[in-house]
Amino acid sequence: MKQVNARFGGAMQCSCGGSSDLVEISQNYTEFVAGMRCLETGDWVKLLQCLGCGQLWRTDEWDKYQTLYSCKLSSPEGWKSTDMEPLIKERIVENHGGLDTSLCLAKDCKQHVLKGRAYCVDHFYETGVRA
Repeated sequence: MKQVNARFGGAMQCSCGGSSDLVEISQNYTEFVAGMRCLETGDWVKLLQCLGCGQLWRTDEWDKYQTLYSCKLSSPEGWKSTDMEPLIKERIVENHGGLDTSLCLAKDCKQHVLKGRAYCVDHFYETGVRA
């Protein structure tokens, strides 16, 4: 997703409406947050609001060692506790091209592995990998 920061007649154009509920922003973090107003901060997360359309986003704080995501919110209530894990795991499966037929190598796990990996999405996520 690219945030467009062009001003036309005083209105900020954005691409929030065409974005999925979870957006990977690692490669364009500065550009993404430039079109936002920070409403509140938490532990390694920010509540941002798009200047163009008012959309709320729970956004990871900048970290050059992590894959960063931003998640659309319908309300600011409980934004810090919004669980992005299921959406991130879904994205991990997509990024790896789905699941393979082999079973996860983690002890007693009966889930199928990510394609090209030895672990299922849950155990892969536990290693800290988010891409």
